[in-house]
Amino acid sequence: MFEHLVKCFKKRTRERPFDAFQIEVTTRCLTRCVMCPRVALADRWQNMDMPWEIFQRIARAFDFTQHVHLQGWGEPLLHPRLFDMIASAKSAGCRVGLTTNGMRLDLDTARRLLSLDMDLIAISIAGASRETHEGIRVGSDFPLILENVSQLLNLRAAQGGKGPKVELSYLMTRTNFTELPQAVELAASLGVDELYANNLDYTVTPTHDQLRLYDCPELREEADRRVVEARGRARRAGIAFRAYPIVLEEVAVCEANPTKILFVSCEGWVSPCTYVTLPGQAEIPRRFQGRQVSVPVVRFGNVQEKDLAEIINDQAYRAFRQQFFRRETEAVARALMAATGEAGHEADLPPPPTPCLTCYKLYGV
Repeated sequence: MFEHLVKCFKKRTRERPFDAFQIEVTTRCLTRCVMCPRVALADRWQNMDMPWEIFQRIARAFDFTQHVHLQGWGEPLLHPRLFDMIASAKSAGCRVGLTTNGMRLDLDTARRLLSLDMDLIAISIAGASRETHEGIRVGSDFPLILENVSQLLNLRAAQGGKGPKVELSYLMTRTNFTELPQAVELAASLGVDELYANNLDYTVTPTHDQLRLYDCPELREEADRRVVEARGRARRAGIAFRAYPIVLEEVAVCEANPTKILFVSCEGWVSPCTYVTLPGQAEIPRRFQGRQVSVPVVRFGNVQEKDLAEIINDQAYRAFRQQFFRRETEAVARALMAATGEAGHEADLPPPPTPCLTCYKLYGV
């Protein structure tokens, strides 16, 4: 059975073997969000835009991926050539999305994004009220963001309602999770396609630790109740809603999915995801289960020195992905054995790469 599964996974590889390239087009931002590493590491943060030449080198490999997502540790709408980047990815046959704080999503920007046939626009919020949102996303203007989202959706409707998909991304914290049901109502009133509630999954300081909602037994019952209430309101309003888990449980492959997604930093470094690289840093500081840890950055090469296609096929990068592939294969084999009533074994999954052991994404949140 195991060998059969391996063959199935290999056959799954399509003409475009990667689901997505996530590209960090800038590390600059207009806001000072309390949980952001830009703020916690401000004394050694590098503010920069990705040079067009680096983007062009990445673009040579766009036929390797189905989707290009323009987002990293910064606000993508600040990049002066963002629209050229979108056009380049679309011309290569990729779906294109971005995640924004919404501050620069004005009427002219919305028109240009729609004209470029964007596939996905996600807007980040951290509350259903101005006070709560702006208390977390410091420097943002909540009414302006809502007005910008409304304008975008009105423009989309005027053009026949075809694409892009518009989502609200609600960051759940201990200080705002009670507003989740109201956030669903807000999303429905705006007319967005989906609201999803995600977690503060990367923390740098003890203060950040005090914000995270997951792995907090004392809040679990109340948080579960709010999620159930939000789900019910979403169902009645006819809006898609999903909430990330708040209980830690190790997963075979995290949502960042290094087997099918890669990340390219502003500087051109190729990494598995945003959680193992930061601009200008040699180490990644983290809080994990109440303790301070630090892991080396994980980088497999720079597109300024080597073609992205070559980096993807380098031995070190292949070995990193293979560790997750083995975990995924083992997990599926166990599930099939359980479903068919075959006797299995309870041994641990194959180990993940060491830097992932202290990343909350590996534990399902």
